Amino acid sequence: MKLRSQLLLVSLLILALPLAGWQFARQVEQTLRAGHADAFLDTAATTARQLAERDDIAWPDTEAQGLHVHQPAVPPFLDGYSDDWHGFLSEQARLPDTEVQVFAAERGDNLYLLFEVNSDRQLYSTPGQTNGDRLLLNFVREDGLNGRAEIAPLAPGWIESRGRNAEGWPRVRGYWQPRTQGWAVELQLPDAGTLVALQWEVLDARSLDGRLPQSEPEIRQYRSDGNIHLLRPRPDLNRGLQATLPDQTRAWIALHSSWVIAHAERSSSEALPSSTPGWIDTLVFELLASDSISTGPSRSAATIRLEPETATNHDPSGTWTTRPDQPGVLLTARVPIERAGQRVGTLLMEREADQLLLDSNRAVLRVLGISLTVFVGVALLLMGYATWLSERVRRLRDGVEAAVSDDGQVRQTLQPTQRGDELGDLSRSVSRLLIRLREHQTYLRTLADKLAHELRTPLAMIRSSLDNLEDVDDPKAIERYRKRASEGSDRLNRIFQAMSQASRIEESLMHEAFEPLLMNEFLEHYVAACQDTYPDRRFQLLQPDKPITARAAPDLLAQLIDKLIDNAVDFSPDHSTIRLQLGQNSNQVELDIENNGPPLPDNSETLFDSMVSVRENKSSGIHLGLGLSIVRLIAEHYQGSIQAENIPKGVRFRLRIPTGF
Repeated sequence: MKLRSQLLLVSLLILALPLAGWQFARQVEQTLRAGHADAFLDTAATTARQLAERDDIAWPDTEAQGLHVHQPAVPPFLDGYSDDWHGFLSEQARLPDTEVQVFAAERGDNLYLLFEVNSDRQLYSTPGQTNGDRLLLNFVREDGLNGRAEIAPLAPGWIESRGRNAEGWPRVRGYWQPRTQGWAVELQLPDAGTLVALQWEVLDARSLDGRLPQSEPEIRQYRSDGNIHLLRPRPDLNRGLQATLPDQTRAWIALHSSWVIAHAERSSSEALPSSTPGWIDTLVFELLASDSISTGPSRSAATIRLEPETATNHDPSGTWTTRPDQPGVLLTARVPIERAGQRVGTLLMEREADQLLLDSNRAVLRVLGISLTVFVGVALLLMGYATWLSERVRRLRDGVEAAVSDDGQVRQTLQPTQRGDELGDLSRSVSRLLIRLREHQTYLRTLADKLAHELRTPLAMIRSSLDNLEDVDDPKAIERYRKRASEGSDRLNRIFQAMSQASRIEESLMHEAFEPLLMNEFLEHYVAACQDTYPDRRFQLLQPDKPITARAAPDLLAQLIDKLIDNAVDFSPDHSTIRLQLGQNSNQVELDIENNGPPLPDNSETLFDSMVSVRENKSSGIHLGLGLSIVRLIAEHYQGSIQAENIPKGVRFRLRIPTGF
């Protein structure tokens, strides 16, 4: 893969940013909704506590069974049919999975009851007997008076019954009507304003052929579980709930039996600003919250019964739900109402939460927008950087290919970049490498001429001496020609030694042992030897009074200084002074060797490269461009350095080696 492709592949890792942002957005949305739910739950708890502390509210018996009493605008017509009840009767009033359904309604002082009994057959009593289907009722008034009524029709139609007390109470009238599966009876109790509870019992006679048997028939009984309280809307509780209810909320109060005894709804005195959700808001809602918001029941002012689990659950809870019959989201809070340590009811409070959810989703959308913008910006930046970086590498590659021909010859140098990064360093290194390679190739091309020049003179000396030996008989002349041939042979030997010295120097460095060396004494002996070796030069040693010690190999150090002294002798005038100055800087020993002579050329940075000579020889010695290369090898072996620089009227070589202590 190319570098650009690799960088683009690595940049794909930033795809984790939007995924992490999406999970973060979901968490933020859930946290915001949980915060709204907790705040609404606290509001509901405060409302429930205020209701429980009011002394003007009389709470009914919370543990007793109850029957909701509807308050229709028009009283039902006594005909035994439930058609006229459907206008105010809801499915919430129907008891689940029971053979007897009981409904109550109240208009003025009249109480209306509707009994629907599921049975295989309708069996009527025979005259003078009560052996057919019948209904037994027991009523309880507010003053504690009980009244009993028994209805055992001989045929369908109008029925009427009176109590057996002196007042003839209760007076019951109505209509008995057969149904497809069983029968129904619709009753009216006049003057029932003080009625607070009732009991009922249904006796369903059973027969195989549809007729009453001569003997006692089989009777199936259905009865209420004790007294059933008649639950009417509580005006005092409605007023208290209305007074404590927050704005933009509605609430219901239910007993343990799940019947609603109070309802209130309060709208804000000032219209709250709202906005219509757009398609983006809808999409964000579907993606973020639709799977965590379930569909709940739809409640209204006509709700007479809550869900049983809502009324019986003692744990406060706040939930988000949608309605099955209309759009929108509801925030619902359910809290128990406790008075004197006893639970007296359940408060269910809800509010329209579309605007809350919309604000939450828009906040999440802003977070997503920022994350997406950052993601796109980072992606574009990485793509641009990858393109720019690969273009730099491509230019470097093209420059190197253009600089070197197919046969390996350096045709041109590379223009180095000035950037400070790794590619800039690589460009400059390649440029220096090409310059060295070109100079080395130039040196190799001239090496034959240099070797021919160096070898021609000693070979000519040997050949001429041998030729002359054949023509002379004088012993002195023979000795002179023999010495000249021997000098030529020695010169050839020195040339060959110089050529092989560089290849052996690195191997010899590995076997030299370092030892503490007193540089002051070492240089004094060395300068004295140089004065004898080079009588036409003067040597001057400058050193401090304190002793300076280095950790070095004396032979290698002497060989290094030999090369520098040879170089100084070759390029200095006769009878000039070569100065050696010893010093110490921190943990390094510094040795400067200075000589008068021509300055270094501009390309002196390659002075210490192998087989490279940047100055013309001015002596007749053997110079193949290897001496200063050996100097650098030895200095680097010492973990030191060697530098050359121009000084007034001459050149200075500065050697730095560690003290080792």
